[in-house]
Amino acid sequence: MSLSKPSGTFDALKVRDFALLWTGQTVSSFGDGVFTIALALVALRIGHRPIDLAYVLTARAVPTVVFALIGGVVVDRVPRRFAMLASDSVRGLAVGVVALLLARHELQMWELISMSIIFGTADAFFFPAATAIMPELLDETLLPQGNALGQMSGQLTQGLIGPAAGGLIVSAIGFAWSFGADAISFAVSATCLAFMKIRTPRRESHETALAEALQGIAYVRSQRWLFYSLLGAAIANFVGMAPFGVLLPLLVRHTLHASPFTLGLVFAAGGAAGVGASIVVARLGTPRLFVTVLWVAYAVGGVAMASLAAAPNAWVVAVLNALQAGLLIYGDVLFFSMVQRLVPREFMGRVSSLIFLLAFSLGPLGILLGGVVATAVGVRETLLVGGALSGVLCVLVLVAPGVRDPERGLIAAPQVPIVATE
Repeated sequence: MSLSKPSGTFDALKVRDFALLWTGQTVSSFGDGVFTIALALVALRIGHRPIDLAYVLTARAVPTVVFALIGGVVVDRVPRRFAMLASDSVRGLAVGVVALLLARHELQMWELISMSIIFGTADAFFFPAATAIMPELLDETLLPQGNALGQMSGQLTQGLIGPAAGGLIVSAIGFAWSFGADAISFAVSATCLAFMKIRTPRRESHETALAEALQGIAYVRSQRWLFYSLLGAAIANFVGMAPFGVLLPLLVRHTLHASPFTLGLVFAAGGAAGVGASIVVARLGTPRLFVTVLWVAYAVGGVAMASLAAAPNAWVVAVLNALQAGLLIYGDVLFFSMVQRLVPREFMGRVSSLIFLLAFSLGPLGILLGGVVATAVGVRETLLVGGALSGVLCVLVLVAPGVRDPERGLIAAPQVPIVATE
């Protein structure tokens, strides 16, 4: 039995504004996939040292974390469509300038770092807006399907097709065209946003930005299902998924001595499984016990990750990676659909920014943790401990007080702002 079961896999695309948003984001996600590969190659070409690539990536990550809370406040004050449009325009312009400098052979490292700072700052406003706008476009029954379609296109374009295309573009016609392709993709996304008919009125506020940020934190703390979910997800990501990003390549290349092509296939298996999981949610909708199902999916994904410690070859790694990736995406779609359905719209920007902040702030530390522990005790041992801890944490979240209240119908989300008492 489903809580929501759309009649067709792509019914959400019949909603004009969502179809425009999805189209623009699909194109932009493809451009980001190209950009990811091109950025790494350009940074190494200009800087010649691995640390220069770290500088560029850090320059993007830091402002994303620093401005996450203020981004949520802004998104709750202004129309979400406008916030996304402004972010796309800024990022497209920044990438376009880099493409022009590359074409003129004038790009310097400080200019690439500056672009990354601008890019990361705009990210902090875009992602909360993209999450918060969904309940304004789709009714409750279509939210899981809309999120699933977004995940599906993201996995296909940014995870599979985009990076491969980025490598081909760099090899065939040069770096400038790679950045140019991303700039064009932002222009397409901005055009789609401009043609959307939704015109959410600006919310008047007499509070300071700090006061509104504290109100958002107070709201999360007041909702046990949300507080424990965010806390558990952040810690599980820190000990499990974030280190996994560095542990998987180490396992395939250094421990199993597989080829770079095989590593690519292992990653592709995870991307393909993510697409499949998205289609499952789009087709079947939300299960009745959706909170239980999403946390069990996360927990079993942790078990699959821990099982990689005993993988005898790269093909077994590919199967286990596909299993954990598919379960992760499945749980993510259910989680974001739950948040979008239950959180009052006036808080959606700030709640989304807190999700974004927790994921990004602990992620880099988790990657560092994975590298340090793997160096000290071994890759397999680190995978075993990280995956096991992640799975146990997900089970603990499931039994935490109030976490299952949404599926029991015990949530009555407040419709008026909560005043922070801090």
